[in-house]
Amino acid sequence: MNTGVFLFFGTKSIHSLEIIDHYTKRFHMPYISPSLSRVAVDTYDSFQVSMKPPITQAIIDLMINFDWQVVHYLYDSNEGLKRLQEIFSTLPRQTDVRFTYRKLEDVYHAHEDLRTLDRMNTADDKKIILDLSSYDAFTSVLKQIAEVGMNKHEYFYLLTTLDFSRLDFRRFIHGGVNLTGFDLIDPNNKQYKRFVRKWENASSNEYRGAGGELMSDSALAVDSLQVITETFSEMLAKDKPIFQGSFRRAHVYNNYTRPGIPCTKIHHSEPEPPPWMHGQAILDTIKMVDFQGLTGHVMFTPDGFRHDYILHVSSVGLHHQTPTKIGSWHPDYGYSSLDADQRREPAETNYTDSSVKVITTILSKPMLMRKDPAKILESNLTGNDVYEGFVPDFAKLLSDRIGFQYKLKEVSDGHYGREDPNTKQWDGMVKELVDGTADMALADFTITYDRERVVDFTKPFMEVGISIMIKKPEIEKPGVFSFMKPFNFKIWIFIMLAYGSVSIGLFLVSRFSPYEWTKVKGEKDPQLNEEFSMLNSFWFSTGALMLQGSDACPRSMSGRVIGTVWWFFVLIIISSYTANLAAFLTIERMVAPIETVDDLAKQTQIKYGCVNSGTTREFFASSLVPIYQTMWNFMMSNPQNMVNTTSEGIERVRSSKGKYAFLVESNIIEYENSVEPCDTFKVDRNLNTKGFGVATPKYSPLRDVLNLHVLELKEDSTLIKLRNKWWTDRSQCAPNGGKDTSRKNSLSLSNVAGVFYILICGLVVAVIYGALSFIILKVRLIPITSYAKAMPSSSAALETDKGNGSLSEYAINNGHSHSDRDVKTYTYNPPPMIGFEAFQQPQEHSDV
Repeated sequence: MNTGVFLFFGTKSIHSLEIIDHYTKRFHMPYISPSLSRVAVDTYDSFQVSMKPPITQAIIDLMINFDWQVVHYLYDSNEGLKRLQEIFSTLPRQTDVRFTYRKLEDVYHAHEDLRTLDRMNTADDKKIILDLSSYDAFTSVLKQIAEVGMNKHEYFYLLTTLDFSRLDFRRFIHGGVNLTGFDLIDPNNKQYKRFVRKWENASSNEYRGAGGELMSDSALAVDSLQVITETFSEMLAKDKPIFQGSFRRAHVYNNYTRPGIPCTKIHHSEPEPPPWMHGQAILDTIKMVDFQGLTGHVMFTPDGFRHDYILHVSSVGLHHQTPTKIGSWHPDYGYSSLDADQRREPAETNYTDSSVKVITTILSKPMLMRKDPAKILESNLTGNDVYEGFVPDFAKLLSDRIGFQYKLKEVSDGHYGREDPNTKQWDGMVKELVDGTADMALADFTITYDRERVVDFTKPFMEVGISIMIKKPEIEKPGVFSFMKPFNFKIWIFIMLAYGSVSIGLFLVSRFSPYEWTKVKGEKDPQLNEEFSMLNSFWFSTGALMLQGSDACPRSMSGRVIGTVWWFFVLIIISSYTANLAAFLTIERMVAPIETVDDLAKQTQIKYGCVNSGTTREFFASSLVPIYQTMWNFMMSNPQNMVNTTSEGIERVRSSKGKYAFLVESNIIEYENSVEPCDTFKVDRNLNTKGFGVATPKYSPLRDVLNLHVLELKEDSTLIKLRNKWWTDRSQCAPNGGKDTSRKNSLSLSNVAGVFYILICGLVVAVIYGALSFIILKVRLIPITSYAKAMPSSSAALETDKGNGSLSEYAINNGHSHSDRDVKTYTYNPPPMIGFEAFQQPQEHSDV
């Protein structure tokens, strides 16, 4: 205190309780503790605040509920003895209960104490309360109870622990024994589940015990820190400079005079040290704290005790082999058995209140829409008749079945309902329900934990989820070479490599195989000729690839093996190509820029956002999933991407040319996708699952009646038909995005333009090559022809060859050295003509 503190937070025991109470009163120093309830201590003007709820009255109520006449009270600490004294003083006088009590001096060696208790018990005197000081003490004593055989029929134990469901009861489930106890933590508590997810992912090096089981003492400590945070936040919100005068040069000053809060006088002449100047204000603010913590509702009485909390009563035994909740205890309402709740009379299915019910709602397509103004004027529509959509139809169904009159009213501020974190005030439809200006809310109104604290919801009438809306991309137009798309680029490369490898391989095996060499007929000295030259090998592979074949055919076994595997390869490739080509040329596809939420989160080109207020924003703000946290950080760093209304977000998607994605409920996306201009679509699956419910004020008699009829409408498929009416049946877009699907798509020139280009290019190349060959050959023949005219013998030889229609290369190259000995004659026989008789006309030719 000498260094300056604002309040104390720590543990305490029964021995230090009175000392702490004295010091905190003397110096007005608030003391928050999660460890011990204040028992048997004068609470008048105390500065202590107890986070741990007292359970004395809960024990008494359970004893009375179970009708115990004789109770054996086992305890191991002075706190247990103090609690027993409180039970004696609090127990109603008309209650006839006899107590015996025993202190367990050593909870780890209590066999003899338990055996003594077992021997003195009669058949009707086996009701035992275990009031032990720690979780380990309960674990040890329960183990010893089983070892001495006190886990059998007729034994009934009441445990004062607040972590009953965490204990090990495997040795107590078959003997007929009954064990009952309390749980402070509700595993379904939203705050608890959120904290546990963070706790499981925390580093054990940074946080001792991270990932381990969270006990009630730890949860109370967390809530204590939350109390401190809420207290100072509230004080600074009301009076921001309240603590400015208390800080000077990194020291805390009390009453603006001296640093720290001294506990003793330095000199006898000094006055008594003054109490902490802000102590009373801090304590008063602590007692005004009100929030939902890990241990439930946190608020305090003027004496500093917990109030409005719930102890969950659970039981283990022959009928409940695992801890099963059998009831709950509340300081105001006492013990409530679940069996009693189940015996409640069912709600009436008719409603007798004849007053007109105000239904607050909100404009949202297709839930609630105003009819066309011209139609309203023409038909002179008023009241509920000016609206159309799912909500008006649903409201009429409920009205007809339940029997009430209603009036649809648009919410005044256009909001669904969100709590202001500073003022704790609600807006939107929630505010109108809380204020009593509306009897129910019917819209695409999401059921959330925070909303259900202040209003009641029926069972969900529609299940939806958050999804991604983006502008539909333009249909990909076929390219010039779209015929190549059935295979990707790598496959084309490998086909070309296979083509080259087969051709070269065929050339090599033919070169080395003796079966591929043949003699040239008609020669005086026959020469060997190879049919599969390099060019012929490539021509053979080309013919097979084009399914045309070639005149050449390999004779060797190795060549035939190569040819066979190449033909098989071509068969599979061509079949696969043909099958894929039909799909690629006849189907126009859309290429989406993003296909999953991961794609959206990992890029920055497409901006995204959601409505500034609502459950979608809260989902990302409170999510513990890393990818959703990344998206939330991106949206917060780019607030210009957030929108104020759903309509604004949809319009932004349509006008952004695919550069903006809108995070919104799936039902809205499904509707917008089905109406003109049919230019939006939903990306991937929903990010979460939530439900829309009908909301009523707290404890409204309408709630149970509405709940039954909502379930009835779901079971008889009426709600499914109603949804189809407004989402599916009125769709203005065809399934493929608004185009007529009744006709089969036909190919256009753009689909096959590349084939024509290749044909034209081939023709041009062939003509150019032929022309060049002619020109080159003619240029080479001109000087030879001129020289031949100058030599008679050469001229005669040339004339003779011209008669044959061909010019011998030998004659051209050696025209200057011919002699009579070089001339020989042979008979040429033409092949028979197809379809005509064969004939032979011997002709004499000269060959130089």
